[in-house]
Amino acid sequence: MRTVIGLFNSVDEAEAAMADLTRLGLSPGEVGLLSPQKLTGPAATKLGMSPLDVAGLGSVGANPPMLRLLDSSNLERSSEGMTRALVRIGVPSADAAAYIDCVRRGGTLEAIALNDDKEAQALEIMRRRAGIGLQGAAGSEADIVIPIIEEELSVGKREFDAGGVRVSTHVSARPVAKTVSVIEERIKIERRVVDRPIDALDEAFRERALELKASAEEPLITKRAHVVEEIRIHKDRTERIETVKDALRHTEVDLAELPSERPATHEPLGR
Repeated sequence: MRTVIGLFNSVDEAEAAMADLTRLGLSPGEVGLLSPQKLTGPAATKLGMSPLDVAGLGSVGANPPMLRLLDSSNLERSSEGMTRALVRIGVPSADAAAYIDCVRRGGTLEAIALNDDKEAQALEIMRRRAGIGLQGAAGSEADIVIPIIEEELSVGKREFDAGGVRVSTHVSARPVAKTVSVIEERIKIERRVVDRPIDALDEAFRERALELKASAEEPLITKRAHVVEEIRIHKDRTERIETVKDALRHTEVDLAELPSERPATHEPLGR
């Protein structure tokens, strides 16, 4: 028995492939489906999907044939457990991890166990219908592909805060003293005792009123503001070349020829 696996972008594509597989004499009840897409109502009933909560995958749906293939009684409800379940039915571990990762990203996995004589036709249907380019037959002969990986160095730039200056101003006062000369007048009254006759120039018994005012000066303060200094702030921009050093990894493959177990050929001894 071979397990043929296909990956699809949607459940609808997987269902279309299921319909094509029935032309090979297969029953829809033999085709397993695993999908993270929400199936409710008639769609879920038609495909027989049951919900599974899988750590690392979230909520997925699987129909009875898929649960049988994955051996649901011993299934670990985690993405790693799903991967190991695929390995148990013959899927290479690297491919199994890739299939589960595609389901995590929204793909639908379809699998069917069938006889060798129908493998090629089923695989062709999977290839024709699959929207995701991972499909194959578990347990069949395949090429060994070793990816040669090499890192590339890409240098970008980011801007960061390199410090600066904060400028704030405030007003302060300092006491000052300055002298100024002021004039102040005072009125003094002096009374003197005199004894002299009234002459013709004196106006006796004339009423009069006199006013004599005194004046005084006081300091008057006026202030004028003027600029005595300036602080100018500006930025200087310079450009320099920096050399970035790192190590890039790459895959190296060592090929060694294995010894042959063919027995040595001996020339016949002289006749």
